Amino acid sequence: MVTGTRIRVPDYEGSAPVSSVSSEALLSAGVTNVTDFLTDQPALVSSTTLQDNANAGDRGSVGLNLLNLRNLGTQRTLTLVNGRRHVAAQPGSQAVDVNTIPVGLIERVDILTGGTSAIYGADGVSGVVNFILRDDFDGWDVRAQSGWSDGGGGDNTFFSVLYGKNILDGTVNFTIAGEYSKTDALEREDRDFSAIATAETLTGNPNFGQPGEYEQAFFRNARYIDTSPGGSIYADLIFGTLFGEPSGTLSGVDFNGDGTPFVDGVHSQDFVMIGGDGSQLAAFQTDLIPALERASLNATFNAELNSKMTFFGEFKYVNTQTEFLSQPSFDYSIFVPIDNPFIPQNVVDVAEGPGGIATALGGVLVARDNFDLGFITRDVNRDTFRGVLGLRGDLTDTLQYEVSLNYGRTDETNTEGNNRINERFFAAVDSVDEGEFLTGVANGNIVCRSNLDPDAIPQGNFPGFGSDPFDQDTWGTTFTPGPNSGCVPMNIFGEGSPSQASLDWVLTDSTTRNTVEQFVFNAFISGDSGAWFELPGGPVSFALGVEYREESANSMPSFIEIQGANAGADISWLGEALPLKGDFHVKEIFGEVLIPILKDMAWAQNLTVNAAYRYSDYSTAGGTDAWNVGVRWDINDSFGLRGAVARAVRAPNISELFLPVSQTFAVLDDPCDADNFQAGDNPATREANCRALLGLGPTDPYDFENTTSSSVEGLIGGNPNLETEKADTFTVGFVFRPSFLDGFSMTLDYYDIELEDAIQFFTAQSIVDKCYDLPQPNQFCDLISRDPNTQFINGFEQFGVNVASYTTSGYDMTIRYFLDPADWGMQRDIGTFGFSLSANKLEDLTFTEDPSDPLSVDETVGEAFVPEWQATLDIVWEYKDWMVNYGYNWFDETRRFEGRPADYIDPKYVNYSARSTHDMQVRYTYDERIAVYGGINNIGDQQPDRGLTDYPVGPLGRFFYLGMNLTL
Repeated sequence: MVTGTRIRVPDYEGSAPVSSVSSEALLSAGVTNVTDFLTDQPALVSSTTLQDNANAGDRGSVGLNLLNLRNLGTQRTLTLVNGRRHVAAQPGSQAVDVNTIPVGLIERVDILTGGTSAIYGADGVSGVVNFILRDDFDGWDVRAQSGWSDGGGGDNTFFSVLYGKNILDGTVNFTIAGEYSKTDALEREDRDFSAIATAETLTGNPNFGQPGEYEQAFFRNARYIDTSPGGSIYADLIFGTLFGEPSGTLSGVDFNGDGTPFVDGVHSQDFVMIGGDGSQLAAFQTDLIPALERASLNATFNAELNSKMTFFGEFKYVNTQTEFLSQPSFDYSIFVPIDNPFIPQNVVDVAEGPGGIATALGGVLVARDNFDLGFITRDVNRDTFRGVLGLRGDLTDTLQYEVSLNYGRTDETNTEGNNRINERFFAAVDSVDEGEFLTGVANGNIVCRSNLDPDAIPQGNFPGFGSDPFDQDTWGTTFTPGPNSGCVPMNIFGEGSPSQASLDWVLTDSTTRNTVEQFVFNAFISGDSGAWFELPGGPVSFALGVEYREESANSMPSFIEIQGANAGADISWLGEALPLKGDFHVKEIFGEVLIPILKDMAWAQNLTVNAAYRYSDYSTAGGTDAWNVGVRWDINDSFGLRGAVARAVRAPNISELFLPVSQTFAVLDDPCDADNFQAGDNPATREANCRALLGLGPTDPYDFENTTSSSVEGLIGGNPNLETEKADTFTVGFVFRPSFLDGFSMTLDYYDIELEDAIQFFTAQSIVDKCYDLPQPNQFCDLISRDPNTQFINGFEQFGVNVASYTTSGYDMTIRYFLDPADWGMQRDIGTFGFSLSANKLEDLTFTEDPSDPLSVDETVGEAFVPEWQATLDIVWEYKDWMVNYGYNWFDETRRFEGRPADYIDPKYVNYSARSTHDMQVRYTYDERIAVYGGINNIGDQQPDRGLTDYPVGPLGRFFYLGMNLTL
């Protein structure tokens, strides 16, 4: 199988660069997670690994491994298996979870950069990663491996069994592969750089201004100035955060939850202090790597029905389970009425005294990090099913065919544990003494206020402080206020003060259920013109085909999440989880042609032109075209040139199209107000557009004032009118295989990708401003409305639009050299050597949110996480039954800060450190059947950069492994 074409041409080398990773390379690196290995490849350095998805705010991606070519995003990288599409892992996305591809069944991984949409369809804007699985395997292949980190945590166990058999004189082959892998979590306390006692935070330097001190510095024991585990109480009106007045503490906090005075640390900046009573920033660190358990069963078969027809199939089932410890819930401003009996008396005395906060608000405010409610947990279970059935064979001596059906499905249950039910929490916090509430005489029986007065809806979080608001319109969703409601009063004053009974009533597990389905029908014929004519270079080869594809997704959050009654769910635009349901289908025709112009001539050992075209008709985005044209010119055995241009496309995915439309609100500055109409990025354009809106001439007096002081209601969600993204790609390079240096090859290629009409979501204010800052008509004005009488903005639609752009360019180089000293006349057998180097020089990576706005250009070359130079080197020495593999992975420093004054930070921390890791494996093979091996990854134990947990290397550190491979 040749990646990048459906034309069957022996020994075909295309016009676009393809780099391959063999199964031997995977084994020599001790790979049990393919993505961890592929991120060493320069084109895939930004791919998403387990540690990248250890993120409390994006629970849907926890446990996924996603590939990202050229830093253009996982949604623009097409991942294939045997040249066919694979079902995605997340609802609404097309990105494939590499965990679902069995390691033991991989024959090689081909990485083809550049536009591939004409060959494989949409999404291959930056290229394709094609996993080629073993075919026609006969025998047994058993592998077992165990690994552990030097620092503890993140241990790994891997086991795979592969069995294949040729029967009926080799006309039938079937292969069965089973695989199991378990990776333990790497927890916060497993590493000094993330443990509470030793973690460092880069923040403002309280000593700035003193000799040798910089504005930013690293500190341990960094804490928030306002929130704490037992609650931080605001008790008086000398409250700088709210009223702008000086206060006794940085944030105006007066007491800890237990009534002791709140102690300030040393002021830093950004709501951070060093020391004091606030919560430690390090305490919020999640698991560094989530636990992942993976089991898969795969089967393939090929059955030759007759000399012209072969029946083939692929089947898989993969189960992955991810466990993850996230953060606790937190609140910046819980309003607690002053009659709450849990409030310490000394706090009540201050709050009700002269200048006390209760005299104005009727209660106190509590900022609290709810560690004693328990950390939120994630338990994600994914089941992936995929089946392929097809026929292939020969129609004539020069004409072949293939027809296939491909169905895939991913079912996911995503359970969030210790999820706080907001209305229950605030009802439990709003507690009173029953006797005092009913008769004015306390009796010591503390109950929820709502038990006595069902209409007493809690305030929740005091508005304007950044906490998620409590939606009072949903009051009574999860319980019925009144007697026997089940509400248990909760004491939030002091760490560990909530009773177990109150926790049981407030906390729950909520589960989102997701389904992704994919169906693909593909049929094509391929052949050549040998029966009719030939060119000087040989017959013209071609392929013609059709494809039909359906994609659907369904995501159903729990009832509590849909109602927005929980505190731990993904934060959407409304603070609630929304169901997602959508589908689309596409009908396509495609064709390829390979024209061998010259062959075996002076200055043209081979000159070939290839071209491809695909027309796609989407049920959502309409018709689109993709094409490519390439040239391969091998001047002689030693030197060849290649180049290709392509138009690639990406159709909008289901979430971009069909995310449910819901209500939102925004406070907007009207660009046409008299104070704003001559401002903005394009003042003249804004003024002309605003005058036209108001019916004013160029010299008419301008006195329009938008006096609306309230927020504007809008809609937000998917946009079913989105169109396809379009990319123009260009590659050119050479291949050098000198005849005087047997076993040596070198390739150097330049690439350039320009992506237009990229889908982008804008803020409500940006939409309004761009409507009037851009020439008319423009798509932003279609997203806002005005009252026809007052001309005040009375609505907006915050949907994605096709407006952004990306550009990227650079150089790829590969060098391979196989050296046998015996070929140089050495008499003594010292084995053979293999050298492999892959490198990349990034010239440009620019994201432009809005091409009409020069201020939206973001040039990211050399910034954090986008290295300018990167390389990976492998050296293999084989001697008799021994093999030693050494690997080195490097990329250069990337900027942490730029454009800052010289005294902003110590110069040695302006950049993030370069990545520089060394790996080694030693293998011994007995009787060509049993191999034992051991290795060390990250031999030098490079750690994440100071103040970080996952860059430029992951948190695992030095890692050892031992394994055995049995082949029969």
